[in-house]
Amino acid sequence: MKTRASTNCTYRRRASGFLTGCLFLFTLFLCIPATHAGPYDKTGTQWAPYLEWSIQNSSVSGNPFDLIATVAFTHQQTGEKRVTGMFYDGSDTWKFRFAGTQPGTWTFKSTSGDPELNGISGTVTIQENPGVHGFVTHDGEKWMRQGTNQAFVPQYIMYAGPAYFHSKPEKIDADIQTFMVEHGFTGFHVPIMCMWFDINNERSDAISRPDPDLRTFEALDLLITKVHKAGGLVHLWAWGDESRKQTPAKWGINGVEDKRLQRYIAARLGPLPGWTMGYGYDLWEWVNESQLANWHSYMQEHMAWDHYLGARAGKNQLNQIYEGMDYSSYEQHKPDYQKYVETITRRPSKPSFSEDRFRIGGSSKDYSFTETRRGLWHAAMAGGVANIWGNLSGGCDEIYSGLVAPCTYPNPEWIRTNTTFFDKRFTRDLVRANGLTDGYALKGNSNNYIFYKENAQSIRMDLSGMSEPRPAVAVDTLKPYKEIAIGTYAPGVHQWEAPYASDWAISIESTGTAAPSPPAPPAEVKIIEAG
Repeated sequence: MKTRASTNCTYRRRASGFLTGCLFLFTLFLCIPATHAGPYDKTGTQWAPYLEWSIQNSSVSGNPFDLIATVAFTHQQTGEKRVTGMFYDGSDTWKFRFAGTQPGTWTFKSTSGDPELNGISGTVTIQENPGVHGFVTHDGEKWMRQGTNQAFVPQYIMYAGPAYFHSKPEKIDADIQTFMVEHGFTGFHVPIMCMWFDINNERSDAISRPDPDLRTFEALDLLITKVHKAGGLVHLWAWGDESRKQTPAKWGINGVEDKRLQRYIAARLGPLPGWTMGYGYDLWEWVNESQLANWHSYMQEHMAWDHYLGARAGKNQLNQIYEGMDYSSYEQHKPDYQKYVETITRRPSKPSFSEDRFRIGGSSKDYSFTETRRGLWHAAMAGGVANIWGNLSGGCDEIYSGLVAPCTYPNPEWIRTNTTFFDKRFTRDLVRANGLTDGYALKGNSNNYIFYKENAQSIRMDLSGMSEPRPAVAVDTLKPYKEIAIGTYAPGVHQWEAPYASDWAISIESTGTAAPSPPAPPAEVKIIEAG
């Protein structure tokens, strides 16, 4: 007998002849060393879509949401490590997810006190995914997207709670088409409150068992994935206010039940790019600095991927309850351009969010359609402050029940024109430069300029800093997007005479400036199946 140590196979030479030759070839074929994919190995693409694994575990006892299991992913080329949690998905099923931040090979292994969830290992191969947004990040005051390295101004539309779109992919697709493609909003703002625990109830006094409701998370999986696929973002409000019983105060802020939920959010939603989260509203009434600091650190400790968390402060103030949040958040009523500038300059090391809901309705703080349009331009020209918008006129009601979505705007082209104009033009290097004009101005390092002026018949433009002539286009912000070529401008001071009075925007194009991307219908998005 001869042992082949290199293959751990054994074969025996027998008598010569035809049978011996066949047996030898057959055995040799079986014993050739080969690399086989393991049962948990997967291949994916950078940033999205996320990968998911499903593990059966029938031996657990007690509350399955309290079982702790983690999976450590390590990038072989750089040593980058991300540790994410498993999450319970009903019956005897646990799952874990992964989003590749770098192309190449990642290995993973699970750790748990439960033997059926411990020691699960495999390899993930991640391919590059050009042009796809990664997770939200920032550069100083600018909101940014990983992957595309693109600066942007988040402008969200008020949306309904998860019961409205649970198991309704066609509803989400239609709303993406309406509010993102046709209107031009960045994405959706979704209030959750106590619907974390019961998809049909926002109030804690209606909740009998504070365990995560799988229906709520199924709805958020679907919405976040589809909106990200369409190039947008979802902004969540974790809670509401205590006067409406929309908080975790009943069980204890950052108590056992609350932290159980925080771990579940981190494990299930953490690997999904395309969302940010505010703690809620009227926070000064029911939560303090140390509680917010605890929530922020616990969430970020358990999320293997960065998601920007914030907590808005008191009404019309520029303070913060807790300074350690990832973005600065404020409750401002009808901020004008100067207030947006003050908002940014107060905390220029992080992005800013004017996180009240700017609604068209009957309240004294609500907006008109004209104020909405101009507010979009003011937020961008100030340097890029995020906002939430909504039209509640025409029979649309306040969104507390989670059953009603906002109305469309009568002039969606006003919002779409703003979005299209700044697409590719709102860059991370833009700074305010109002001294160059009699309106508002932004200037970039490449001598690209953006000018904006309201009720304008003319616009003064000081282009003395340019090194060479540049082409320019003007856009009437009250009309569907259309560029008007207004010639090539040499370095110097110029006065552009408009063909008529309106709210005008002008772009002095830098060399190689890409044309704005036209609106496109959303691609069909499918949640990844387990396996």
